[in-house]
Amino acid sequence: MSNQPSKRGILVVGSINSDWVVPLARMPLGGETLEASPIQYYAGGKGANQAVAAARMGACVRLMGRVGDDRHGQQQLETLNQEGILTSLVGVDDKCSTGTAIILVEPQGQNRILLIPGANHALQPAWLASHDDVFRNAELMLVQLELPNEVVEKALHLAKEHGAQVLLDPAPVRPLPETWKGMVTYLTPNLIELAGLTQEPLDAKSPTGQIHQAALKLCRQGFAKTVITKMGERGALMTTLKDSYHCTAPKVQAVDSTAAGDCFNGVFAAMLLEGCSDREAMKWAVRAASLSVTIQGAQPSMPHKAMLKVSGAGSV
Repeated sequence: MSNQPSKRGILVVGSINSDWVVPLARMPLGGETLEASPIQYYAGGKGANQAVAAARMGACVRLMGRVGDDRHGQQQLETLNQEGILTSLVGVDDKCSTGTAIILVEPQGQNRILLIPGANHALQPAWLASHDDVFRNAELMLVQLELPNEVVEKALHLAKEHGAQVLLDPAPVRPLPETWKGMVTYLTPNLIELAGLTQEPLDAKSPTGQIHQAALKLCRQGFAKTVITKMGERGALMTTLKDSYHCTAPKVQAVDSTAAGDCFNGVFAAMLLEGCSDREAMKWAVRAASLSVTIQGAQPSMPHKAMLKVSGAGSV
């Protein structure tokens, strides 16, 4: 496989993890011990997940990140290469282990995640700066907060310098620096993250109008041109300074919600690259994310484009 993309495509600057999934009948109480089902191991990490989601939609995808010099890191690279993702800018660190996510999953598909960053936090701004040409060749850049702030900020500056659109996934949620204002095209929080960013009392039952007002606050503050709030089984809400658009989700039987948000971001980016409007790309992304929660695991749950055509997602 060539190390150079044949066309301008998607650059993902992000995390690469080994996911350790623990199915539970319910979450334990404080001080309580519960017996769990056997651990299941999957390739994961928000950056890698989003790269896989975009690649399965047919996009040309390059991933920039770091793994440890260990068995898990080698497995992640093999998986990414099998997906056709360009991995020449994934560094191997001999001082850190590959990032790990311990994911506790309830029968209804809800999860709680413990993140051990490992080699993801060894990625340095200088590494990004030394590969300036990669940002020049990117039409869209996806980045998440499983990386240090200084790495994210460098990525934002390089993307802006070369005219790439930016999708920022603010997860795990933390305050966004003022210096990031004006550099993000699409900000894609879920409800918990939107509440954390705006200090608004939001939850799964919050009215759509209240969610829109919270997202509008971020637009007015200059943190993004467009805020897309991922609302789980309620779909997603797109907010700009001018208007809003609610895309509802199909009813499905959820078994594991892990990486549904990553699926959304990757598919949304891929469809934008194909020339879809924001709303059209959002419809594809919502349906893809809905399908992903019916399958166990992060990357295994990312649908191929043909699956979405069958389900009707192409009728936008």
